[in-house]
Amino acid sequence: MEKIDFKLNEQQQKAVDATEGPVLVIAGAGSGKTRVLTARVCHLIEMGVNPYNILAITFTNKAAKEMQERISKALGSNTAVWTSTFHSMCAKMLRFDIENLGYSGDFTIYTEQESERVVKRVAENVIGADPKQKGEYMNHISRAKTLAMSPEEYYFAIKDDIREAETIRQVYSLYEQELKNSNCLDFDDLLLKTVELFEKCPEVLQRYQRRFQYIHVDEFQDTNKLQYKIVKMLAGGYGNLFVVGDEDQSIYSWRGAEIRNILDFPKEFKNAQVFKLEQNYRSTTSILKAANSVIKHNSNRNEKNLWSDHSDDNSVEYYEAYSDREEAGQVARTIDYLCHQDTAYREIAVLVRANSLTRAFEEEFNLHGIPYKVFGGFRFFERKEIKDALAYVRVAINPRDNDSILRVVNYPKRGVGNSTIDELKQVAQETGKPFFFVLTNPELLSATSQKKLAPFTQIALTLVEAVKTMKPTEFFKFMVATSGLETALKASGDKEDENRLENIYELVNAVSEFEEDNPDATVSDFMQSVSLVSDTDEMDDNNYVTIATIHAVKGLEFDNVFIVGCDEGIFPSQRSIMNGDVEEERRLMYVAITRARKRLYVLSAKQRYRFGKMESLSKSRFISEMRGVSPSVRVENSSYGSRATTQTRERTTFGTNSDTNIYSSSYKTKSGVALGGFELQKEKKKQSGINYDAFVKDTYVEHTKFGRGIIISTSGEGEDKIASIAFSGLGVKRFSLAIAAQYLKIIPKEK
Repeated sequence: MEKIDFKLNEQQQKAVDATEGPVLVIAGAGSGKTRVLTARVCHLIEMGVNPYNILAITFTNKAAKEMQERISKALGSNTAVWTSTFHSMCAKMLRFDIENLGYSGDFTIYTEQESERVVKRVAENVIGADPKQKGEYMNHISRAKTLAMSPEEYYFAIKDDIREAETIRQVYSLYEQELKNSNCLDFDDLLLKTVELFEKCPEVLQRYQRRFQYIHVDEFQDTNKLQYKIVKMLAGGYGNLFVVGDEDQSIYSWRGAEIRNILDFPKEFKNAQVFKLEQNYRSTTSILKAANSVIKHNSNRNEKNLWSDHSDDNSVEYYEAYSDREEAGQVARTIDYLCHQDTAYREIAVLVRANSLTRAFEEEFNLHGIPYKVFGGFRFFERKEIKDALAYVRVAINPRDNDSILRVVNYPKRGVGNSTIDELKQVAQETGKPFFFVLTNPELLSATSQKKLAPFTQIALTLVEAVKTMKPTEFFKFMVATSGLETALKASGDKEDENRLENIYELVNAVSEFEEDNPDATVSDFMQSVSLVSDTDEMDDNNYVTIATIHAVKGLEFDNVFIVGCDEGIFPSQRSIMNGDVEEERRLMYVAITRARKRLYVLSAKQRYRFGKMESLSKSRFISEMRGVSPSVRVENSSYGSRATTQTRERTTFGTNSDTNIYSSSYKTKSGVALGGFELQKEKKKQSGINYDAFVKDTYVEHTKFGRGIIISTSGEGEDKIASIAFSGLGVKRFSLAIAAQYLKIIPKEK
């Protein structure tokens, strides 16, 4: 077979040529590890190894498919290389041999939601168990399985620290019985049962050891205890184990990943060959300097220093905003500039540490007409807890809203079961009245249903009266407390419920900002604005700005990356600070930085709405750690939008060696001074020549994307002017004219 030229650098080639024994490739971000893995497999086949004897394990189906396609393309034909994720591989193995464990090969694999329903059902049969805590019980069960512990073993491991240990043991035990009786496995079982199978049936293990003479594992830093054990058992035959990973990108400890697996590899596998891939093919030099400067503060890592031939010492900028709102506006304005310099929306990503931070950017992008999609979480107003809160508001505004009543009549839980709800529906149907009429005329219901529905009825009546007199922010705070949402989510103790409550507080923040901009607005006005925001669709499914959590974009890359919310207590998280361990948070920052190819923008805010109030925050320690790359700093005065107060801003370009060269963009003003992405919008507005006074109510306009529309209202003046425009078949959309005027043409009024 003719040798394939993969155009590898020296270190990559050395790793590919090391075909025998254990091999660890420490592959820095963007260093071409997928190319190395593919080249290694093809090299083995070129040497005469039967593809049937090669195993390649990845962590996602997409990665497995991509690797298989690369191998097939390189060799010119499909091969018998077993390329798979851990879970898919284990499921396939279990289909053949799980009878040895008392299951049949046609077992069902439960999703997380299905598993939680089983947990809820069995918890009802355990004295002292609370079925509402199904998520918490499921977390314990998953943790126990990842640690390969039985219910009894896990009980003894936690009994001294967790009061409910005995309850958890019983729920776990009954859950396992239920799955076994139903011939079902959950996601964790796929790994755990494979280990059990290999231990109970050594002949099965030996069969796979004989087959897999060469084993490859991608993203080795993400392996958990069970995955590591499976790999070690399979490699026990020939000992040819090739693993690729980067401990600096280990960001999944919360789901069981063990960073020690990669750090201790040379100790566990004697005579292991170790190669470092430090040449980066993705990012500019200044981006890599920032990444190296941050990650070097971690102690649990292999020393390495990413470098690149893409020389650019001015492609990283830091901006300290006065508030979270200004932060979102600054990002929107910079994106607008980038897209006017022939940058596509798809080449831009806004990365957040927590889902609750996306709301401000969603609203700002909607206002500016920037298409986006949210990943790593739902769009803010589509999250369950937000829909639940808004359902209470809709009941208050319109008590005839049957759908909203059904959504929250038993949320938080009030003991309103299906039979009670069925009776409510039946009486409403028989009388031809809405649910609210039946609720406020309880004599129509049975005594049992009257008692169960009375608490919700009182809440609904209270909210109906309150909305008539309260201002929006006051009412929303009142609703959160009166509905029981705040009390229930606080009492839960579940980490997810803490996040849900923070999102509800973020909703209150949104109302407060809306009321500040619209002093005479009512609760109904805010709800209308929410419906407009939620109704905004992507302009182009293939061309949008990505808004995502950092976890969601691991493995992806973008030309332009904005890392926002870089404040102490947010990034790094308050939990990590309190625990005294921010190393994983720092690795998360490293991952975020190395997603950027050409430009990186880092932002923080001096003030941010959190937990229903404005808080003053200090900038993230990671920003000062980035300053180890010889920064140049310029302090400037600027104002933001309708908030005309002049504030001091700090803008830093990292990676420069000259105080005179502090801008990252080649864009120039008339005076010849270059402007960076964070300053260009102010200059651009000065030169725009837009006649904002021409955009008034009842004016017809033509939008390049949405077609003909009519302005139905405006607010603000000059460059702060916002226009609400009704488009036929599309509804009403709001635009910041400083951004959108270039897409709008005023046309003669229709007769």
